[in-house]
Amino acid sequence: MKLRVLLTVGLSLAVAESAAAHPGVPHGEAARLLAAGGGTKVTLRDCFLTAVFVPREASVLRPVFQRPLDLSQTFYGPDPLLGVWGMSCEGARVAGRRVGRVTTSLVGVPDGLTSPGAVPLANNFGHALIRIETTSPVLARALRRARLPGKTTPKARYRHSRRGSVPFRGRLLLPGKYGVAVSASDLDPTNPHDHVNRFEHRGADGRTGTLSLAIANAVDRFCFPDGGTCSATIRAPRRSAMARLLGGRSAPVRAGFDHERLPRIDLVLRRGR
Repeated sequence: MKLRVLLTVGLSLAVAESAAAHPGVPHGEAARLLAAGGGTKVTLRDCFLTAVFVPREASVLRPVFQRPLDLSQTFYGPDPLLGVWGMSCEGARVAGRRVGRVTTSLVGVPDGLTSPGAVPLANNFGHALIRIETTSPVLARALRRARLPGKTTPKARYRHSRRGSVPFRGRLLLPGKYGVAVSASDLDPTNPHDHVNRFEHRGADGRTGTLSLAIANAVDRFCFPDGGTCSATIRAPRRSAMARLLGGRSAPVRAGFDHERLPRIDLVLRRGR
């Protein structure tokens, strides 16, 4: 309970700081991201988004990557985090091509913020990317062209509670790999908020790719499970890649977020050098 209170107070202070610096004015990073040239544009429509963040030791996370990882900046507590994002959208366009319903999961480690002075909350996290899995072969190919580790996982599933029901409940399942679930009632004090997130991957050959994500006016409910009034979980089969990251078949979640239906999520996929 004590940790939940500290996290909630910290969240409220961060919101107050943001409001003082930007009283009612969006920071504009999302618009600049989408206006920037280059890259493959992906538009996701009529979406749900659920995310969990799991504290893990730096010694567990660093060996996963092909580059040195700076984990000196931490969020929601003193430990580095493993983040799992799940999105399910009724429609999508990839470089203008309509591809229908898409469920996608991103796994990464928050390693900074997407712009100087951004409030240190999940909607501004930059990530070192570990993996992306999607039900769409078209999106998976676009990810790989951008040097991102996109894999097609046709059996991935996502379920969400009915619109207007409280608590919000979101559940992502990749059979044989991992699953996450969040049940949350507390409205995020940052609502409505924009997302500007980045997921960067560096391959064994040193080449990089970046997925940038932008959402305007998102509304979510949050869960700090330490308080016992909500739930956020992650589970994985024994001996799976995720179980190795978790140190077992499950691990305590530090923070979980579940969003109201989002009219649009924009992605930009860019090849690095």
